[in-house]
Amino acid sequence: MGKKGSGRNTLETEDFVLEEGSSQNYARSLGPRGNHQHQVEYADGTQTLVVLPPKFRNTIWVKRGHYVIVDPMAGTTSDKVGGEIIQVLFPQHIKWLKQAGKWPDHFDRKEEQSEEEAEAEEVEEEEEEEEDDLFVNNNRPIMSGTESEEESEEEDSEEEETKGISH
Repeated sequence: MGKKGSGRNTLETEDFVLEEGSSQNYARSLGPRGNHQHQVEYADGTQTLVVLPPKFRNTIWVKRGHYVIVDPMAGTTSDKVGGEIIQVLFPQHIKWLKQAGKWPDHFDRKEEQSEEEAEAEEVEEEEEEEEDDLFVNNNRPIMSGTESEEESEEEDSEEEETKGISH
């Protein structure tokens, strides 16, 4: 089997349920921190750095807000790193876990709060957009008297002088 087939098997495994008596936890990614390390938040609210193992590095990208299963005992190589990502959870996994009643309530509350905050921000942005209908170019300085007005005044005075001389 080629590299593609082995990657598919890794992603389609049914190991997204925590093992009984293990130290594995569900966690939400807060974002990458470089060098294949990700900041995650557990269901109890604690945050730590975890490592993305080589088997996931070129097959999947973990972004902010994705859910993973973390084993704190695996991959710990320093004081800063608190575990290793064992499995990346996809939306169908999360849906199945919610139906089975095994999904932590903390993550559901976080999602509801973030949706409410996003709606409130959208309303505020719409109000600001209504107030600021005109675009102001900040790259050009605002001058009190424009050159075109001054030039037109000078031309008018020159025309009057030339008219006065010719008469």
